[in-house]
Amino acid sequence: MKLTIAFLGLATCCSLSTCWADESVPGKSTEQKITFDDHIKPIFREHCSSCHSESSKESDLALDSYGGVKAGGSSGEVVAEGNTGGSRLFALLTHAEQPFMPPDQDAIPQPQIDLVKTWIEQGMPENSGSKIKRTNNAAAAMLSTTSLGKPDGPPPMPESLVRQPVTESERSAAIAAMSASPWAPLIAVGGQEQVSLYHSQTGELLGVLPFPEGEPQSLTFTRDGKQLLIGGGRHSQSGCAVLVDIASGERIAKVGDELDIVLAADISPDKQRIAIAGPSKIIRIFDTASGEVQLEMKKHTDWIFALRYSPDGVLLATGDRSNGLIVWEADTGRVFTELTGHTSEVRSLDFRADSNVLASGSLDGTIRLWDMNATKEIKSFAAHGGGVHSVMFAQNGLIASAGRDARVKLWHGNGELQSEFQGLTEAALEVALTGDAAYVAGGDWNGQVQLWPAADPTQVKFIVANPPSIEKRLEQSQAQLTAKQAELATAEQAASAATELATATQTELATANQTATQLTQQVTESTALDQTLTGELTQLDAKIKELEAQLAAAKQQRQEVATRSEQTKTQLTSLTAQSKTATESVVMLQSNYDQQVAAAAAATAQRDAIVEQVSAAQAAYDQA
Repeated sequence: MKLTIAFLGLATCCSLSTCWADESVPGKSTEQKITFDDHIKPIFREHCSSCHSESSKESDLALDSYGGVKAGGSSGEVVAEGNTGGSRLFALLTHAEQPFMPPDQDAIPQPQIDLVKTWIEQGMPENSGSKIKRTNNAAAAMLSTTSLGKPDGPPPMPESLVRQPVTESERSAAIAAMSASPWAPLIAVGGQEQVSLYHSQTGELLGVLPFPEGEPQSLTFTRDGKQLLIGGGRHSQSGCAVLVDIASGERIAKVGDELDIVLAADISPDKQRIAIAGPSKIIRIFDTASGEVQLEMKKHTDWIFALRYSPDGVLLATGDRSNGLIVWEADTGRVFTELTGHTSEVRSLDFRADSNVLASGSLDGTIRLWDMNATKEIKSFAAHGGGVHSVMFAQNGLIASAGRDARVKLWHGNGELQSEFQGLTEAALEVALTGDAAYVAGGDWNGQVQLWPAADPTQVKFIVANPPSIEKRLEQSQAQLTAKQAELATAEQAASAATELATATQTELATANQTATQLTQQVTESTALDQTLTGELTQLDAKIKELEAQLAAAKQQRQEVATRSEQTKTQLTSLTAQSKTATESVVMLQSNYDQQVAAAAAATAQRDAIVEQVSAAQAAYDQA
């Protein structure tokens, strides 16, 4: 590309610079607007129009009209709105790239370069009626490193935030906004013109984020937990949303210029867009970097209380005071579906981590779960008597809720109650559940905020929306220190007395140790004796067992002998009787025998006599 730029005289440079300076108003912070018609066109006409005009468009580039500059040349765009680093024309004018412009000459004077630079950074306003559209560099830098999930390294925590509150009060107003980091042990509580950040495990105040725009009504951490979106303002006066860095407290972006307070706000998962809504019944979606309105949705018929992007960024859900619940296509603003079922105000919305389920809380007392694929209700359960004010999902699908019954509750994903947290004294308006579901906080109508471990509802810590000033905290710390010092003095006296007692006790202990040594020796000896006696007892026990066995055998034998004796006695008695009978029989037989013997003897004698007679007769016969 060839540009022929004549030398711009010192007078012209001074004239332009003076003109710009004269337009600024001392004492005002309003930025001086640099326009094409008033400031840039004269520079291009003076130096560029001979080669780059509508009548002479070298490289198809015309710089004598706003449309020509916007259109660029044959190689494409030469100026990028809000980005001097991406504007080739600016690089050529400053001799940062070749071909230098003007060719074979020095770069144009610095005041003119500054004018062109400011004009580009302001979004290239055409004329006095154009608006400045300065690109938010902080937002652009943030968007260049967006993470849709857990960031690398430790989760983002406050590092250099002030701890001095903007507003200090004895009692907070009703708690209108709370949120918990999806990755860090961090709870955000909205107060008056400020947001206080607390450590969820310890309850320690980690920092204060000023919100001079008014009262926070909506707090939302980005999906990576690095930033916090604060929506709010002043009732019937103004409303906006501000994106703040958690670590440094730096304001990255601010969108919205509402005529009433912002009641609901959220940032898309990729951080490219910020959506706000409230009493206007209109949802406005802004470009985060430029702050320009991208979409407006006007289907709601009443105040919008709830607004939430799905984690995948595809959908945007909104709920209003007349029980309207609409799900939109996030990119186009077209209605995706309308969900009917609630019979009172829809106060709170949140998507499950997979974007497939939407939870809605209503003053009709129910929490309803909606299937985004089938676009229908899949579960409804009575959660809080009087109404549900707040509902949210943890990363694991656990649901937390707060309601007019002054209760904070945790629910399983199927609607089954897991635990209940009591202690708030009025309607519970807000709930915040850390991403890991380890800690839960609730805030009520009386301005009270309580923090619990999810696993133990009895362990409660108290935190406040408007913390005391550093001076008061120092006074409290000093009072605590004085009390502890008094306790320490008392403890030291007690320690001294205890030391003296310990010395005396030590002497007693030495004596006791000596006695104990002697007793130990005696115990050793007694132990040995005990072992010996135990051995003897064991042997005796064995002998006793042996004798007992023998005794048992002898008893058995005796019993057998006794039995046999009884039997013998019986037999003897019988035999005695038999013997007597036999004796009597013997006597009788003996008598009979004796008689028979006598008879036999008589018979024998008689026979002998007869024999003798026979013998005599024989002899006589023989003789005869």
